[in-house]
Amino acid sequence: MLALLAGAALPIHAQTVTQGKVTFNGELIADTCAVMTESQDQVVPLPTVSVQSLDSAGDTAGSTPFQIKVDNCPATVNQVAAHFEMTNMEPAYQTLKNLATASAATNVSVQLIEADGTPIPLGSRGALYAVTGTGAARGAVMTYGGQYYALGATTPGVVTTYTQFTLAYP
Repeated sequence: MLALLAGAALPIHAQTVTQGKVTFNGELIADTCAVMTESQDQVVPLPTVSVQSLDSAGDTAGSTPFQIKVDNCPATVNQVAAHFEMTNMEPAYQTLKNLATASAATNVSVQLIEADGTPIPLGSRGALYAVTGTGAARGAVMTYGGQYYALGATTPGVVTTYTQFTLAYP
């Protein structure tokens, strides 16, 4: 009997869970806007800045706006945004990796931002913009930006990267 009582006093250990499930839900729509030609493959020149302005992790510099223009939006679409894909992502910061190979700057990435400077993590949708106009001119001009983002003390060199975007609707 004493052995039973002693056994009952031992702690019960929960099993460690080693698996889980992730469920994805979304929606596809038939109606869409068209990305205008000048917005399909853009090059955004960031300014040349000193490494002194990017000497600690989280420092930013050189914010530069760019626009994504859409037209031919159907009457059923009243808002549109750019969803920035996770291509070339620095996972810890959700910024764009520096892909330069020759003479590359180190400890620097490019951060996407809203027009007001609010960061846009990769894998997220930017701000929604109102669709206006009629017919083929029915569209929107979405303004976002990019800026250098320090991962630590940076070193001089070239920075080049890119992101892909998909039009998204509320």
